[in-house]
Amino acid sequence: MATRRPAAGGATSNNGAAEPDMSGPSRGIKLIGSILGPTTFLTALLLYFGHQHAYWYFDYFGVNATTMGLTTQDYVIRSVDPLFTPVTTAAAVCLVGLWGYRLLRRWLSDAAWQHLLRALRPATAVGGFVLVAVAVAGFVNPVALRPYVGVPGLALASGVLLLVAALRMARTATPRASEREPSTLAAAEWGAIFVLVGIGLFWAVTDYAKAVGTGRGVQQEQALPWTPDVTVYSEKGLGLSAAGVREVTCQAPEAAYGYRYDGLKLVLEAGDQYFFLPADWNPTDGVAFVIPRGDTVRLEYTAPGQERDGTC
Repeated sequence: MATRRPAAGGATSNNGAAEPDMSGPSRGIKLIGSILGPTTFLTALLLYFGHQHAYWYFDYFGVNATTMGLTTQDYVIRSVDPLFTPVTTAAAVCLVGLWGYRLLRRWLSDAAWQHLLRALRPATAVGGFVLVAVAVAGFVNPVALRPYVGVPGLALASGVLLLVAALRMARTATPRASEREPSTLAAAEWGAIFVLVGIGLFWAVTDYAKAVGTGRGVQQEQALPWTPDVTVYSEKGLGLSAAGVREVTCQAPEAAYGYRYDGLKLVLEAGDQYFFLPADWNPTDGVAFVIPRGDTVRLEYTAPGQERDGTC
């Protein structure tokens, strides 16, 4: 009885149909999926980037973010700010790249396509080495590339992808049917590629989260003149001392709150803390106030610049 020969690159099932080869890239992709699959991994990323955003936002005002008592929900919400632009940009670049690849592959003949690959291969390899060198320079001397937000991380991820593309083009140009890589070797290769590209993107987004957090602090400072004024009433003296902040001692014996503080702006209420800035705050010598929430403190809001009675 004649037997069916398996199709090239695949196995034969019981009914004679060729089964797809699950070695190489497919096994590497399955490995990557097993890592990224759990929601705990995604949650950890959101918490990390949210923490980076919060840390540098409060650091701009000279406040340690850990004193604010931010919750997990606060960090996850803050992670949207630094992740929105990178994720949108990465998705758009991938989509444009895939569309461009499909159009070129459809328009060009096989001979023209091979000629294009041969022309692109040297430039792709050189570009990959240059970008990886930039990433190494950013790792060795971070201060030199500090003004260029996200460049070292993007250089690492892009450089590795370009080197992979150059290698794939070289393998396509000189196929060796007699040689077949072990599936474990191919899976390890794709796993290493994933790790390097992931580290590069993680590095870039971390830098971007830092820049976004600091930028939001600058925006908050610029918006202070249009932020509602806050008068803080307290049962006991809080000792708030800063330029433009006035403490008034309430003389009425029946007053529920013995002290009043004017000239403040409420920036944030998080956890069990109020975060105040003086109306005239500046990054040179400005003072920030973190006050615990509770029944001993009452807030009263007025429109910016509105004249109020200075007594209790």
